[in-house]
Amino acid sequence: MISNREISRLFSLYAELLLLHQKDERLAALLSGASYRIRNLNETVIALSRQQLATLFRPEIVQQINQIKSKGTIEALDELIQLTPQGLFEMMRIKGLGGKKLAVLWNSAGIDTIDTLLEACKTNSLSKVPGFGAKTQQNILDAIESYRSSQHHFHYASVADSAATLVNALQKIYKTRLISLCGEIRRQSTTVSAIEMVAAVQAKQINPQLLRKWIIIQSSNKEATTAQTPDEIPVIMYHTSKDDFYRQLFIRTGSQSHVEKTLALISNPKKFTSEEAIYKSAGLPYILPEMREDIAEWDFKENADALVTVDDIKGVVHNHTDWSDGIDPLEDFVLACKNRGYQYTVISDHSKNAHYAGGLKEEKVLRQLELIDKLNKKLKPFRIFKSIECDILISGALDFENDLLQLFDLVIISIHQLLKMNEEKATSRLTKAIENPYTTILGHMTGRQLLIRPGYPVNFKKVIDACAANNVIIEINANPYRLDMDWSHIPYALNKGVMISVNPDAHSIGEIENIRWGVSAARKGGLTKEMTWNAMPLKKIEQWLLKKRGS
Repeated sequence: MISNREISRLFSLYAELLLLHQKDERLAALLSGASYRIRNLNETVIALSRQQLATLFRPEIVQQINQIKSKGTIEALDELIQLTPQGLFEMMRIKGLGGKKLAVLWNSAGIDTIDTLLEACKTNSLSKVPGFGAKTQQNILDAIESYRSSQHHFHYASVADSAATLVNALQKIYKTRLISLCGEIRRQSTTVSAIEMVAAVQAKQINPQLLRKWIIIQSSNKEATTAQTPDEIPVIMYHTSKDDFYRQLFIRTGSQSHVEKTLALISNPKKFTSEEAIYKSAGLPYILPEMREDIAEWDFKENADALVTVDDIKGVVHNHTDWSDGIDPLEDFVLACKNRGYQYTVISDHSKNAHYAGGLKEEKVLRQLELIDKLNKKLKPFRIFKSIECDILISGALDFENDLLQLFDLVIISIHQLLKMNEEKATSRLTKAIENPYTTILGHMTGRQLLIRPGYPVNFKKVIDACAANNVIIEINANPYRLDMDWSHIPYALNKGVMISVNPDAHSIGEIENIRWGVSAARKGGLTKEMTWNAMPLKKIEQWLLKKRGS
């Protein structure tokens, strides 16, 4: 059965190709909106009845879904794919190049590959194409560089479960526990280049036919076997002996600096029966795989049991509903949080400046606050906190005046527009917003989107210092495409006494599960349960907020 994700991708591609070939713009807009909606739906779209589809989508979209149901494809999309040069599909991955701009490049300038686009940028000829200028040319040049540097990387969240399933399958096939993930994926890095593993399995035991359900073998020798998953994720299996398994696992897990420093403390290398034994021989406490990085601030004596876990999170903070750009009705979302066992949730739809995301104007805010009051009476003791994700304007001022901000239980502040800033401007903009007396949480500090855009540069120490001075919490945005602030800044925040909130930035009920990825990143930075704001139970959160307002 075709998944929601696959249908979403088909609709997104169809929308772009319609614009590229200068056909039906209205249908393209409908497909684009439906793509986003389907990606975030909990129900499997292909299994819905005609009546259910009619309540969710416009007739044009229902028609496309029914064609997928009956034929497994969209015939008009297949025709457009045949008419499109292959190079244009890769060009669609370049940030800022949608169907309309690609149409101009293709029809007016004959550009249909990334290489010809790059050459046009370098020779300054792109700036002479109608609709493109020197600034756009430079932005595209930067976007190509960013795309190519991240081309062979994957978001950790997109490969973590597949990697775990693969290891479990191999352990069963080879009847040994001595197969383990290593490298970036075992360290739970935010992005990874491959699924790496160490295995006490010899190359001569590798049978491509036996393993083809899980991996497609590309090459194999006594040192390593390289392969790909069916989803084209690279796999590297390092071969070792049973006696050397744990030493190799240690060496191939940590960063080079971490491994070298640890091994330098061992005077008598020997056969190790566990990684714990390696650290003991070095005179160090056991260091969790996710923390084996090059960070000077680590306190390796920190009790690993003190680190935050998914089970520690008591409330779902930073969420969007269909009042702005979320998918689900407010009450449905709240009930989903309650039914998952959380004690509270924070509803923080967008403020008015985020017009592209259906940002709430003042009168709509007041109506939502009334609804939340009614739901709180109905669902007590579960608590819905009234909040807003308030845009930070270019001046550093907030999108709403203080007389409205004071009506919220807490205010999350974020930058969403005019992201082209130098470090001084970005830091000043954030710092001024942090100093607003109604600011409670700083959202996604740098605005980055992993493997898409790096975010604006900030002096993170100055920003964290401002949060410390104003008793403002910092968010780890748990969306796996953000994970912002970066985990490497957590030690400095903890040293300054700044609490961290692990927030899903959920735009649908399913995205509540983003918390898992935020906790993973938080643990890399040594975040403890004690310093995790939304690990506090409801009563303590209420007390904290009252104290904050009283200060």
